Amino acid sequence: MKEILIISGKGGTGKTTVTASLADLAAQKYQLVMADADVDAANLEILVNPTVEKEYAFMAGNIAVIDQDSCTLCGRCAQVCHFDAVRETDDAPYYIDPAYCEGCLSCVHQCPVDAIKVHNHQSGEWYRSKSPYGPLFHANLYPGEENSGKLVTVIKESARAFGEDSCKDFLLIDGPPGIGCPVTAALNGVDIAVIVSEPTPTGFHDMRRVKAAADFFHIPTLLVINKHDLNLKMEDTMRKYAGEKNIPVIGVIPYDEHIVHAQSLYQPITQTLHARYQPIFQQLWEQIRLHIGM
Repeated sequence: MKEILIISGKGGTGKTTVTASLADLAAQKYQLVMADADVDAANLEILVNPTVEKEYAFMAGNIAVIDQDSCTLCGRCAQVCHFDAVRETDDAPYYIDPAYCEGCLSCVHQCPVDAIKVHNHQSGEWYRSKSPYGPLFHANLYPGEENSGKLVTVIKESARAFGEDSCKDFLLIDGPPGIGCPVTAALNGVDIAVIVSEPTPTGFHDMRRVKAAADFFHIPTLLVINKHDLNLKMEDTMRKYAGEKNIPVIGVIPYDEHIVHAQSLYQPITQTLHARYQPIFQQLWEQIRLHIGM
């Protein structure tokens, strides 16, 4: 099974639009499993219309809890907490507010009577769903929670294991934006990374950063320029950079206001704007297959 990651270096470049359209075309001939690795704001499900089959709790991080019966009211926990998580009320002279607790466990180690215990904390959920294009693994990380990189790893490993067990041809991953821990987790172990960028100064800047991240893992990259006709001068700059870095430019997508309306129908644009965009994405898919050796 070959693993294809769609990344961008920043949000809003059209990464999910490209992923959904590639899934629509690839599923006509191949067996797919998909993963939405943007666990902080998963939206591939909007375009592939999945039905949840299984739901799992994502447990990550630690929350400290004070045992009121064992507490001697020495106040040491409040002194060492740097996050103002240790609070006081009339009913509980000292308690830990989970909204402020960062799980550093300083209070646990400093409590002289071992009155503070550590509880595993649920940070979100992840799902295995079915869709018209194949199984989809996706997640919902609760607002303000950390460990998004860990959740991406859970999603990817689960999708990979499912795909290998069921003899799928491709794992198609809608990657997270940026270059932080979630992107590092998404890059790990894939066969190729397709960068979707736009011809703007920020798009070009972040494309270079995510290219550097892929190079660190020795992952070959391809480039798709979305909304390419918005700034032809910047497109030329991006093409020149791609040539210098040996990044094949496998296609361009024009700016089109109809895409916004098309996506409101909750379908890939290869379906809603079939005649206009299926040839473009068919070329992208064929180029990806060529470079991945399938």
